[in-house]
Amino acid sequence: MKRALTVGVVGLLSLQACGSERAGQAPASERENTLDDPSASPAVTATEYMTSLQFLPFEPTRTRALVMQFANTATAGNLGRRYQVWQLDRSQWRRILDVEAQEEPIREPWRLFPTDSMGVTVTADGDPDDLILQVGARDYTLDLGNHLDAWEDRAGTWHEIREATLVERGQRVAGVAVGHRFAMPEPEQPSLYGDYERVILRSDDGAIIVLFHTSNQEIYGDPYAWMYADGLTRRWTELETRTVEVVNSSQLRRNVPIRVWFRIPEPDIRCELTAVERQFNELSVEEGPKPYNALYRVRGWIEFAGERRNVEGLLERGET
Repeated sequence: MKRALTVGVVGLLSLQACGSERAGQAPASERENTLDDPSASPAVTATEYMTSLQFLPFEPTRTRALVMQFANTATAGNLGRRYQVWQLDRSQWRRILDVEAQEEPIREPWRLFPTDSMGVTVTADGDPDDLILQVGARDYTLDLGNHLDAWEDRAGTWHEIREATLVERGQRVAGVAVGHRFAMPEPEQPSLYGDYERVILRSDDGAIIVLFHTSNQEIYGDPYAWMYADGLTRRWTELETRTVEVVNSSQLRRNVPIRVWFRIPEPDIRCELTAVERQFNELSVEEGPKPYNALYRVRGWIEFAGERRNVEGLLERGET
């Protein structure tokens, strides 16, 4: 039986104990000036620290995927927080957590903090173990398990792929959790509405595919593709993508993709995905197209090793 301690979300998704340096943290020079002085103020430069987490069950019959978006925006005067969690429940997306708060400035603004409806258990070593949400009369526990892969890329962005289990109403669903953590200095708008695509897919025969692409690598990190198939894992650092089909959205005053295409050049793996369900979260602007964050449930195919396999999963997309 694993040992864990129940605490607030101060250590949520930090992969080492306090004081560790990972993507999304302040530069070492800034932390050296504050960690030894409890009264020291955080850096004056406004910075948004974003932690995103996606969960997809392994079993094709399970549809309860999760997308978690945790943003801390630090300035010299305060710390703004916006924490959101979306669940894909059967055939639609629904928001199960939406918390906004303003706090006093702190010395470690990259860390996540407790809310009335969110907590975490950690191991005896201080590593995250269970993410717990309390939404009305319902509880959700996302048990973060072993790392399948984890790395910091050239942009300083932290990526991780972990085994995970979602517990809801006493039912346990095994799956994979993909984490993405980075910092955006002096943001003109929330990074949620930036240019990126995050994808998790599962095939009918048990393969797991993770894709990440962005045109703004300095902020969001380097694109990559990752696959587990036939007992082996592989990671590639080149990924091509293009939009195949769009529809006009009067809500967003712009065209939005409903079919997209990906290619991993080195082994020539191709993938095409079509939106089955979609949810758009917009950034209000008076004129012109609205920046948005989109959540899709997708179906399609992936072709590699001379075979085409059916896939399904989730896709998160931002566009300015």
